[in-house]
Amino acid sequence: MARTLVRRTAKVSFFLCVLVAVFFSLGNPEIYINHGIASQIAQLISGDINAESLYDAYFYIDVIAVVVVTVVVYFITMKLFRKIRNQ
Repeated sequence: MARTLVRRTAKVSFFLCVLVAVFFSLGNPEIYINHGIASQIAQLISGDINAESLYDAYFYIDVIAVVVVTVVVYFITMKLFRKIRNQ
């Protein structure tokens, strides 16, 4: 029971560390997100394209990108850890 709790806690803390690392490594979302795509998403979300809706679109795209990259990195590292541990 305690071993399972420690492993789950370690996995969650590792995921959060990877999340923070990915968040800070990606930088500003205006750099890697196309303005046209952000405008289309702002139009879809709020029905209007203005500065506030564009910043909201950039934020939502940034959050989704960070979570997707974090999940991919997390699963790859967990597979590597499992593979190394089984050798």
